[in-house]
Amino acid sequence: MNLFRTLWKVIDVFLAMSGLRLDSGRMLFAWVPLGGLSLWLLYYVDQNDYHIPYTIGTWIFYYGGISLILGTNLKRIMLQRLGEAKALALYDMVCGLMFFNIGTGISAAALYNINAFPLSLSLKWSLFGFLTIVGFGIKFWATWIVGINTYYFRDLFLDRAQGEFTAAGPYKFLPNPMYGVGNFHAYAGAVATCSAFGLWYGLACHIGIYGFYFLVEKPFIKRVYLEA
Repeated sequence: MNLFRTLWKVIDVFLAMSGLRLDSGRMLFAWVPLGGLSLWLLYYVDQNDYHIPYTIGTWIFYYGGISLILGTNLKRIMLQRLGEAKALALYDMVCGLMFFNIGTGISAAALYNINAFPLSLSLKWSLFGFLTIVGFGIKFWATWIVGINTYYFRDLFLDRAQGEFTAAGPYKFLPNPMYGVGNFHAYAGAVATCSAFGLWYGLACHIGIYGFYFLVEKPFIKRVYLEA
């Protein structure tokens, strides 16, 4: 892999993790304005002090949304009525918006109840750097290994394996790098603003993704990857 391809893959993975898949085709024309609307809504929420209902809404949208789509017959209905290609394109766009909006929810939480606890400047930014680099770094590395399609739960949506289940990269030494250490950066913004609410929201996100993992994803992994 040459330098240009490596750089392009870095950009591609980073944007996909943020919610924007560059391979979305025509769905980009829907995602871009919806993503812009999400940013405007975050600004509106912060200006009008609607942080709590907004963060609750983004939490439900993401964790409730992926559980509803991937843990019920909704995905089968979408595939049957739209066909695989169209259903997958629509799902990827919605899933990307979920990723993007949980990010804006974490940002909104970090902007609420700021300066709630004291931290020295050096400790604050040391913790911020550690949580961001380690958390996002591990999640990025894990995504690099398993691929964007797996990051988007395409295997769960299609109810079939996407590649092989292998212990490589961070999976060699961490039991669940994507959801464990890979979520540390959810606390970084709250540390920077000293927001107690932001820290609790980061914990709620951690609980939410592990709830999804144990209730929906783990049974699928066991059935499709491990037993096969």
